[in-house]
Amino acid sequence: MIKFLFCFFVFFNFCFGAYEKELDNFDNNFITSKADAQIKFHQQLKSLYIQSVINEDEKTKIELLKRLIISSNVLNLDDRSYAEELKESGVSQSSINALRKAVIKDKKRNNPPNNTEISTFSQTQSQKNISKEKKDQDVNKKVEKKPQVQNSSLDTKKENDKIYVLSSNKISQSVELKLNTNLNEKDVKSFVLDEKGNFRHISDFNGVLEGGKKEYKMDDYRVVISQYNPKMIRIVIYAKERIPIVFDFNDKKLKISKQSSTVLKTAKKETIQKDLPKKQEIKSVKTQNSQDKKPKQGRKDPLYVLDVDKISNAVILNLSDTLSDDEISIFSSKDQKFFRRIVSFKGILEGNRKNFTFGKNNITITQYNPKTVRIVLSSLKEFDISKNLENKSLTLGFQKDSKKISNKNNNNKNILSSNFKSRKIIVIDAGHGGKDSGALGNKQGTLKEKNVVLSTALKLGSELKKRGYRVLYTRSTDQFINLRDRTKFANDKRADLFISVHANAAPNAKKAKSAEGVETFFLSPARSERSKKAAEKENQGDFEEINYFSKQSILNFLNREKIVASNKLAIDVQKNILTQTRKKYKIVDGGVREAPFWVLVGAQMPAILIEIGYITHPSEGQRIASKNFQDILAKGIADGVDSYFYHNR
Repeated sequence: MIKFLFCFFVFFNFCFGAYEKELDNFDNNFITSKADAQIKFHQQLKSLYIQSVINEDEKTKIELLKRLIISSNVLNLDDRSYAEELKESGVSQSSINALRKAVIKDKKRNNPPNNTEISTFSQTQSQKNISKEKKDQDVNKKVEKKPQVQNSSLDTKKENDKIYVLSSNKISQSVELKLNTNLNEKDVKSFVLDEKGNFRHISDFNGVLEGGKKEYKMDDYRVVISQYNPKMIRIVIYAKERIPIVFDFNDKKLKISKQSSTVLKTAKKETIQKDLPKKQEIKSVKTQNSQDKKPKQGRKDPLYVLDVDKISNAVILNLSDTLSDDEISIFSSKDQKFFRRIVSFKGILEGNRKNFTFGKNNITITQYNPKTVRIVLSSLKEFDISKNLENKSLTLGFQKDSKKISNKNNNNKNILSSNFKSRKIIVIDAGHGGKDSGALGNKQGTLKEKNVVLSTALKLGSELKKRGYRVLYTRSTDQFINLRDRTKFANDKRADLFISVHANAAPNAKKAKSAEGVETFFLSPARSERSKKAAEKENQGDFEEINYFSKQSILNFLNREKIVASNKLAIDVQKNILTQTRKKYKIVDGGVREAPFWVLVGAQMPAILIEIGYITHPSEGQRIASKNFQDILAKGIADGVDSYFYHNR
């Protein structure tokens, strides 16, 4: 026992020591490094942060979050998500503000402020200040005061030349960016990627985006504005077909819109006459009005909430007209204390904000914006919402019979409501297909990965459908599909989960007899040789697709929220696969692993890849081809999906 505790203590110190070296390296070198190196430092911190979340290492997570705030502010990146998480961990707002201003204050003053947290970072800053003082003293001996004033004025000019996107708004079927200064057409570099069903118009210009990434959806295209790197803003316009895009530069504004035939005519006339912009404005108002009328064909007059009545465990909203389920949106949120269900629909609330209490539960009705009514149900405990639409009334409340069911058998399929499941879309991707057979299980080539995984994927889909989920397949027959089209399909369908099914293979004949086990992967830079080899095998399916994805595209798609969510899904699925299959078979646990699988790149939802076993293993290869084993495997994966949704609603 003592030996075990000693080994555990040594292992813990070794792990934290590894983090400590990275933190020391950041503290000593980040500020003095060039921009490219600072970006690498920032990305490294993000990777370490994700690892600390996975390892549930709270102390290390807090230290990494502090430095992520510092690096975000130096690189002009959005730090709000890191700040919110620090707040949840008990760090005060004043300390967070001090971290944000640490770099500026250390440059201006020799002494750190009182509310700055003590860390190795502040020590390196003080050392930098001492060296800076010496340099300033040497400069003051040689240089007079007047040139210093000139230099400062030049610096302010450079700062003023920086382009900032102060805000952005959707106006009818266009997006308008408000800037701190005028932007010229020459400053914007654009290019187009035109593929079947996937058109992208990409524009870059040097600048800083205030407030983080923005996305606006139009009738037939969407616009995404993001800070592509510390110095550049990127605007990407997505559409199913090629569309003409117009950038209008005018009075510290940039307007992005789809070019119409009428606009083309007026654009030609603008070159001849200067007075026509006024007429063009009148035309645009007319077209805007006509566009606004389109979505309101089903409802001529606005919907009013006339009054609200309180009943035993709910509220009744009395409406001026009938309301349909399609017009209502419901989503969930959670903070440190409360579980919330937020219900929204287009309408106008008569009177002021309304608030009702039900013991420790609460329901609030507000005019969220001029066109939207929002109802927020709050509780200290998890709950299911009751909703009833009848005639001209909407009843919302807390379900009385929502009880927590014990999870002794790790089977949560009866806990989630049928209404909840019916709103979840799961895309199942059977690996390989068509000309790409995947791995072969025997010399004759009769046992092919593409056939085994398709059969398993169809059984998994059938099991999930029985449980009430909406299921879609990237392929339901023996056909070849490009890697990028698989996740694109899931994105287009706005899926909630993406599950790719594959079978593993030993690297050579010697290891074919020993390599076995079930593994579940999520997208991340590979941490081990085993993960790298597994990824290399699956990535060989389509060489053109591998060229399509660059290293930069991986970095763009790797966001911490999706990685953490994918990791949680992978853990739940792996655990439940083993629970089900080990009832009848001896299964080797290959574990949950990280690897850069190309098929997962680009998925905008939690995404995993399951290696259901080694097709090259003498007994496991035959087992995974067995219909009985596939049935049990499907139940295990479905249990994992239930478990994930139950814990991450």
